[in-house]
Amino acid sequence: MLEETVQIVCGAGGGLGEETAVAMADHGATVVVNDLGVDVDGTGADAEPARETADRIEDAGGEAMVHYGDVTDLSYTEALVADTVEEYGAVHGVINYAGILRDSMVFNMEEAEWDAVIDVHLKGHFSVVRAISRHWRERYKARDGFERQRSLTCVSSGVAAGNPGQANYSAAKAGILGLMRTTARELHQYDVRANALWPTALTRMTEDLPGMAGADEGTMGPQLVPGVPVFLASEAAEDVNGVTLAVAGGTLSVVSDPERGRSLSKDLDADGRWTAAEIEARWDELTDGVNTMRMSPGY
Repeated sequence: MLEETVQIVCGAGGGLGEETAVAMADHGATVVVNDLGVDVDGTGADAEPARETADRIEDAGGEAMVHYGDVTDLSYTEALVADTVEEYGAVHGVINYAGILRDSMVFNMEEAEWDAVIDVHLKGHFSVVRAISRHWRERYKARDGFERQRSLTCVSSGVAAGNPGQANYSAAKAGILGLMRTTARELHQYDVRANALWPTALTRMTEDLPGMAGADEGTMGPQLVPGVPVFLASEAAEDVNGVTLAVAGGTLSVVSDPERGRSLSKDLDADGRWTAAEIEARWDELTDGVNTMRMSPGY
């Protein structure tokens, strides 16, 4: 499905990123493997994980290039795109798995814990999106070999809905969805599709989470996820833009976008202002059948 394409996979040194890089190569893509090789908490750095992923691809007969670096650095992501184009002549798809965890309850969270997670996940996504969108826009306007749609896949999480102990991670993953939706609107005119992946899998980042208790590699391993990003990067998804797809084990879902539910309206020619007393009086009418204790314990 990805023959004669060049795909950049950020955070491909292990877990979901590694499995996606390998799957894309199996489907015919040339893969640029990016990773900084940090620990789960973002400390340290090691070029070996990216090299191991590239070796796995090459041992199976595929083509891969290692590009070691930090996606939060805007100059680095520009170099990542430029070096890929210099080596292979084009970039057809990008997906960004780079991420870390610094879990803490919001009332205990240190500024450094907040900043580190927001930086890697949200700024890292912005950095990648800005670099590749600049390149694709310029190439499209120049009509320079833009023979097929380009695909950008952002990586969010079900934790975007909220999860105790992960205020920083939840905020970042929710922010990534807003970034994706805006990017999808802005880049569609340049024949670029932007979508999001919402994966649930057993990896080193999730193995200690309560929600993964009892999960095993066979039913929730990272090898069960890559079919979605491969599809999104392929021409089979040419009419898919601004969509979030969730995959968890054998379940594939379309995730709803934020939207208004039930509404009440007032005549603006009279007094369209909603007073607190009026809201109280019509609260049951507005919320009939709606759960308004959505984040209560056990939700």
